[in-house]
Amino acid sequence: MKKKLAGTMFVYNAVSQDYCFTESVKSLLEFCNAVYIVNAGSTDATNEAIYKLMWDNENISVHSTSNQEWHRHKGKEKLSHFTNIAIEMAEKDGFEYVFNLQADEIVHESSYKYIEEAIMSGTDSFMSKRINLWGSPFTMLDVPQHRKPCSTEIVRLAKSSYRAYDDAESLGDTQNGSFVNTKYLEDIRIYHMGFVRDRKIHPNKIRHMQAEVFNVGVDTKLDGMEVFDPYAWFSKEDLKPISEPLPQLIQTWALQRMY
Repeated sequence: MKKKLAGTMFVYNAVSQDYCFTESVKSLLEFCNAVYIVNAGSTDATNEAIYKLMWDNENISVHSTSNQEWHRHKGKEKLSHFTNIAIEMAEKDGFEYVFNLQADEIVHESSYKYIEEAIMSGTDSFMSKRINLWGSPFTMLDVPQHRKPCSTEIVRLAKSSYRAYDDAESLGDTQNGSFVNTKYLEDIRIYHMGFVRDRKIHPNKIRHMQAEVFNVGVDTKLDGMEVFDPYAWFSKEDLKPISEPLPQLIQTWALQRMY
């Protein structure tokens, strides 16, 4: 690529909460010149896993914060706070564009050529499609906008002057307003694996996010739930098969989480 592109991500206790972050980082390395990871005070085996990734690849840079720093920030904005540390690292190192990926997401390999084409156009930011898997790694939610648990159209590819905001679903220029190019909406596809993680881990992960990140009451559907039941929220009629094979880098991970 003629214009440098950096991948960015933050992680927190990704191993114990069954994030596919190793595969996510490897996905970024496929099409980015460098990857910046913020370890936001993890207290589990995430620390060792991140540094193994860094030792194995000289294009990965890691910045670690304390666990006290993680708990000092409250509300959904904490997600954008730690995301922006990674983006600021990339901007400081002279990268023109960033692709921000969350630690439970994978970019489909057919998207790589469109990402390169997009940044060659010089546009400030680009809309991407996020596929929210549910029920199994091979089925996706197909529900109206008001029923979606998170957005399916997001801005993750942008100039490095852009920042994450709110819960870090998208990047934007909060000072000058954003121009978002939608040309590649169907071509740049991100698979969200977060709802199909290990079902024995998922209930506590949701409780953690609702109570400790979003500061909202824990969903009563989770009362007594030890193994995640995806059909407590959506029916099988709300799902449809994915329209293409999963990204290659996530296929083994996905098969290990079939029920």
